[in-house]
Amino acid sequence: MKKLATRVLLSALLFAALPSVAGAQSLLFDYLGFDYESPNPNPATFGELGSGYVGLGTVPGLFAPLVGNVVANEYTYVMNGLTPISVTPVGSYLVIDYSPGTLSIYEDSRSTGTIADYGTNPPSAVAPASFTDGVLFLQGAITGFQFVLNTANGTGSFESHFDVTGGAQLGNFALNQRSGWQFAGASGNALNIPAGYAHQIDGQTFLDPPLPTRNITWGKLKATYR
Repeated sequence: MKKLATRVLLSALLFAALPSVAGAQSLLFDYLGFDYESPNPNPATFGELGSGYVGLGTVPGLFAPLVGNVVANEYTYVMNGLTPISVTPVGSYLVIDYSPGTLSIYEDSRSTGTIADYGTNPPSAVAPASFTDGVLFLQGAITGFQFVLNTANGTGSFESHFDVTGGAQLGNFALNQRSGWQFAGASGNALNIPAGYAHQIDGQTFLDPPLPTRNITWGKLKATYR
């Protein structure tokens, strides 16, 4: 349990450093959006067993080997297929581990396509439908997805592995570039969250983890939260 709690708190700290590595060559894409649960058997609880995690939003930054045109096109993403397989309370945190899922990025013309619309209370007539039109630009498998939720304030962070599996950009990846990416982000309680969504989410995908790990005693780590 001590090892798990240590990993949880380190994970919560990890994402504060994400913007500092935004210019790193290992960055593949960044994203911004909102998440919700569908199905959602208990709307008063996040991450309950039997629920499904869905995230959708825009992709403002694309980096090599991806080749896109963010001026002419809108890039949107949807991640789904994620269901909780275990929920572990650690102090004021919940550690939610999910089954494998899929992340898909779509390319849609800004002049002739459909503008992404979050709407309210998803799934709805516009979401996720307005995020999945256009060309399937990139698709990948999300594995080891873990969401660390701070139950005291509703914020959190998440991380997983991301392996490229398909999409129009698949051919741009050498075989040894298609696996080993780290998919990570943070969630918060923004004032502009549309009705029916749980959090605003902001993250990036890297070839390597944003920060190296280091050994630290459980007592010393706890002392930083006093």
